[in-house]
Amino acid sequence: MSNLEDQKKRIEQVRKREEVRLIKLAQKAGLFQWRLTSAQIDRIFRDGLQLAAPQKQSQLLRLKGNLKVATKRQSEQERREDARRKILLGSFFIAQMEHKPDLAAQLASELEQFLDLHKDPKIAMQNKALLSDWLPKVPGAQEEPK
Repeated sequence: MSNLEDQKKRIEQVRKREEVRLIKLAQKAGLFQWRLTSAQIDRIFRDGLQLAAPQKQSQLLRLKGNLKVATKRQSEQERREDARRKILLGSFFIAQMEHKPDLAAQLASELEQFLDLHKDPKIAMQNKALLSDWLPKVPGAQEEPK
């Protein structure tokens, strides 16, 4: 996380430095001696940029791009780690429930209640069907053919 914070601080430093540099250039060009509207200033800058030779990407844009890439990578890594955690915990509980029938019986009703919490009843039923081996058997219920 500190890498992202460092990049954000660096972006802010560069942004402030560039603002100061542009103000100095505007002073040197005498723009503060004239009363110009925002539209006129915007036009001056746009015309000047069109006349200038293509320049390399600014440091500020490059840093912002790097921050975006780093944020995306961190988010992807967190999702991968979360998925791995869930797989490991699931594997552990499956092994425990296979080797400890009393634990399986104890957790089965809680598992069914957890599956019922899904906001879409259709998906809740699909989840129950997927985990039917771990849920309590209802007497007299017929199992669906697979």
